[in-house]
Amino acid sequence: MKKSIILGIIISLFSAYSFTSEREIPLDIQEYIDSIETCQHFSNEWDNSLPEDRKKEIEEGSAEYCKKAKILHNKLKNKYKDDIHKIKILDEYDMSVQIGL
Repeated sequence: MKKSIILGIIISLFSAYSFTSEREIPLDIQEYIDSIETCQHFSNEWDNSLPEDRKKEIEEGSAEYCKKAKILHNKLKNKYKDDIHKIKILDEYDMSVQIGL
């Protein structure tokens, strides 16, 4: 019984820590991260041997998400220019490094 209670407390603490650390990243920065990861995903799917319709899907997806990531990157760097913590997060996901721009 004691082991179950202790285990429950430990799980609760880790869950709370996980939720807190996720919330430390503002939604607009999370949107940027999601966009750059999707951009990178599409970029990594490219292969000359793919059917033309699949190539077109990849090109369109890549253009959409890479453009969005670039716009968000510039906007967020300006918005958070005085916040070292948020700039560090943005720099970790620097688009030019992620997709070779």
